[in-house]
Amino acid sequence: MDNEQAFELIDKLSFFDEFSREEKFFLSTLESQIYKYLPSDIIIKEGEKDYSFFILLKGVVAVVKNNPEVTIAKLKAGAIFGEIACIAKRTRTTSVIADGDAVALKIDIQNIDTLKPAVPTKLKDKLIEILVRRLETMNEQVTRNV
Repeated sequence: MDNEQAFELIDKLSFFDEFSREEKFFLSTLESQIYKYLPSDIIIKEGEKDYSFFILLKGVVAVVKNNPEVTIAKLKAGAIFGEIACIAKRTRTTSVIADGDAVALKIDIQNIDTLKPAVPTKLKDKLIEILVRRLETMNEQVTRNV
């Protein structure tokens, strides 16, 4: 995938709305961090330790809990995954498998500060926003079931 294609994928996702055009272009040039996956490729394996999270740029992935194998969710372009183990610095609690062709941007939290100055802050802010939204949704679900 060339930089222009990667930029187009990044540019159209709401995840990157707060990023400048220059920052989006910078992220699109991180070729070693943009991965293409084929159907059934394992992107994250439950039980592994890794300090990175992913932003799905294209396609669909399945979040799977092993033993017994259960699909917890299907994520579409713009979704993030792998962030819990990354932030908590613990082993992966689920696997993530490509459900068709997929493209993802991998962000290694240990190297995040080597990115252009504003990018790590914006990535961290977006992660916090997403996690808070998930917590609010879970709270709503719990209170409906009480």
